[in-house]
Amino acid sequence: MKAFKNYKESCLVTYIDKYACSYQGQISVLENYRVIIEIEDTPREMCIQIQKMKNAIICLKTNNRQIMARRFIFREMKGNTSNKDFKCYNFKVTIEAFDVCWGEESCANDIREFIFDSFTCSVTEGTELIGLTPYEEIDSLKLYNTEMDLDIKAKVKELHSVSGYSCYAFHDVIRRKTEIRFGIKSEIHYRAKEKMGIDSIKENIYNMILFLEILSGELITTTQVILFKNDKQFDYLGNCNFLKENLVIFNKNNFDSRSFIRESIFKVSDFATFLDDAINKFCLLVKNKKLAFDSYKQVLLDEEVGISTTNKFLKVMQIIEGMERNKINEEEQKKFDKQKEEILCKVNTEEDKQFIKRYCTNNGDKFIKCLQKITKKAIMSLSGLSNNQFGECHTYTLLSNIKNDRDVYTHASHMANPILSIDEINWVIACYKVFFRVEVLLELGVDISLIRKRFSHDRYFVGSYSKLFDLKIKLEDSFETGEYDNIMRGFD
Repeated sequence: MKAFKNYKESCLVTYIDKYACSYQGQISVLENYRVIIEIEDTPREMCIQIQKMKNAIICLKTNNRQIMARRFIFREMKGNTSNKDFKCYNFKVTIEAFDVCWGEESCANDIREFIFDSFTCSVTEGTELIGLTPYEEIDSLKLYNTEMDLDIKAKVKELHSVSGYSCYAFHDVIRRKTEIRFGIKSEIHYRAKEKMGIDSIKENIYNMILFLEILSGELITTTQVILFKNDKQFDYLGNCNFLKENLVIFNKNNFDSRSFIRESIFKVSDFATFLDDAINKFCLLVKNKKLAFDSYKQVLLDEEVGISTTNKFLKVMQIIEGMERNKINEEEQKKFDKQKEEILCKVNTEEDKQFIKRYCTNNGDKFIKCLQKITKKAIMSLSGLSNNQFGECHTYTLLSNIKNDRDVYTHASHMANPILSIDEINWVIACYKVFFRVEVLLELGVDISLIRKRFSHDRYFVGSYSKLFDLKIKLEDSFETGEYDNIMRGFD
């Protein structure tokens, strides 16, 4: 996506939906990766057609690339009056396109042909998140010898799943001025069993990014997406609107080493032996708990821009409710409806009947029950407590205060005042964001000892957890978190 920063180029518009044409124009990419197409000298009739188009394609040519855009909206139309009769005959049309492909040749001639075989993408700190390195462990002492015999062994590391996802890490040698740098590049590849439309590709990218956001606890984005069709490749813009190459966690901490922080980040390689099972479980979980994951992404966005308000606190409450509130099953609903009818039959006045019909509803689990469930699961998992030991934690007052503040900020009824301080609200946000991640990771099959080890390297969570619950994470004697972290230890 770096190649498209401040991108602006003249073009020839050759096709608009089913209409062949030859209009001069300009295509530009704005700083938030919105694609704007300006078409010059467009007849009024074509302008009207463009305004009506909903799911159509537009084909463009630049000096060396073919560009195809799908799904665009009409933004502006400006006309110049003629010198003869002072009427507008041709117009400059501005449209915004949402799915745009650049290639050496056109990827389709029709909206139905806008399908692809596979895609490759790079993501924020992909090497850290994939957790693979092409290098073997390097003896640091040899680098300080007066005579060096460099013997750096490297080979492509791969991680494959039956479901179509593959992760790659490969060496990258950069020669610049008097320097030689040995780096790592990474890619995530996906190939479906059948050809995919853009909507299917975007859904796969969305789920993949969301999975990585659970692993990192941070907002992730693609830094490049390439689509493949019949051995041809096309650069693609349209799945995100910002560029983020570095994880904030590596920048905001002034006293921890990168190696220490690295161990707090879960890696795709943590799932090496059960990746397919984890992917299937994750996709099902996202489908069934959509509210929780949508709210989680909103919390990550707030953190990315540095916002910490009561609204962020409420989004965390939505995560809890979305994750823990069970769907009302059919049998329970039938039983409830039957009891409600029996009560209505015993009521005499019409006013009382209307009151019961309006206010007596089955909403499933109450919020306090959802809060208790996620708290108990997370604390027992992280601190290794038994059922009886958890009962001695005396969480009742804290959970009641959280529920009180959630009700105050949600309903604004002025019937009660908030109890938690700003610091306590921030601790609640930090803890329950992690509790949600813990529950998801456990659902995916991650070993609890690894979960404890990685979260023990998150100092802010450890501090918040201690302040709120007066508890520590249970740790074993071994602090190893995997091959990647061992090899990369000392790389800052």
